[in-house]
Amino acid sequence: MGNQLSLKKEEVELLQASTHFDAKELKVLYKQFRKDSPSGIIDRIEFKELMTQMGIADQFLHELLFNVFDKNKDGTVNFQEFVCGVSSITRGTPEEKIEFAFSLYDLDGNGYITKLEMESILESMYKLVGTFVTYSGKKFDPHELIDEFFDKMDENCDGNISLEEYKRGTLKNPDILQGLKIIN
Repeated sequence: MGNQLSLKKEEVELLQASTHFDAKELKVLYKQFRKDSPSGIIDRIEFKELMTQMGIADQFLHELLFNVFDKNKDGTVNFQEFVCGVSSITRGTPEEKIEFAFSLYDLDGNGYITKLEMESILESMYKLVGTFVTYSGKKFDPHELIDEFFDKMDENCDGNISLEEYKRGTLKNPDILQGLKIIN
């Protein structure tokens, strides 16, 4: 999927097998992708512009999404990475969406969410939107949220939340996924 202007049949078949798009949709998406990015790859700046065009205005979310979309960690997003990410967000099964949300929080990609990663995300959110205030007017303590999150999710109390713990935890506590909602 280098610099060609249309997808080859085998590329379409591969993407059909790994996404929730049909052949016609993939061809349309590829044409638009190549129009927006003639080089066939998107860097961080182009990615942010594209996300904004798609109606996602949050700069912090752009950064988190870029890190998840960039599967091979080369600092760019190619069409395959892009279409797989969009498929997970827009048409993914509940399990795919949970896995996608998990990967947003797993900043270093080691397969675990740590309290430091959660803290980093919340600090960035606070810098972006300011301090949260609860309905009672009390300032919301991010450490309380993190502790509550880990109390519900970290089944073996090792200070790390694995993907399996996260899946089980979100199924048992849908309010957590709703409360920390980043994707629909």
